[in-house]
Amino acid sequence: MNLSARLLEMDAALWIALLRDLRARGGGYRESGAFLLGKLANGTRIAEAFVPYESLDSEAQHHDYVRLRTEAFGNLWAECAQQKREVVADVHTHPFGPRQSISDRENPMISIAGHVALIVPLFAMHDVGPADVSVNLFHGRGRWTTYLGKEAEKKFYVRKG
Repeated sequence: MNLSARLLEMDAALWIALLRDLRARGGGYRESGAFLLGKLANGTRIAEAFVPYESLDSEAQHHDYVRLRTEAFGNLWAECAQQKREVVADVHTHPFGPRQSISDRENPMISIAGHVALIVPLFAMHDVGPADVSVNLFHGRGRWTTYLGKEAEKKFYVRKG
């Protein structure tokens, strides 16, 4: 795996729609999240759509944190098949900064090496760009690489226009 390569990219319109959805679902007081669906192209994950966690599991946000029951993943795989896309990343919000919690590190949404997880700070209640999120690359066996600030911006690209 080329660690200097861009890990994830998406159109600005999709990023804006995703942030609006996360903001609305979390309401400024609880975490919200989604899976990003798309394709892999030359080692970069291209996000083309998102599926909110609540669409997969009606109880996903009944707590202050996000929790998906097992059947949510069956719903996710069905959605991927219907859209003819794959999971390219997941994203969720945090109340303060974008760093992973211990729970995030110990419980990746997709526990396959190479999976990317984004964390959006402040429940997505403010304008957020790639440099504001954490980009977390899962290596398996509990190991992650986290990119913040300018390094996150190199790994996660939002295409303008």
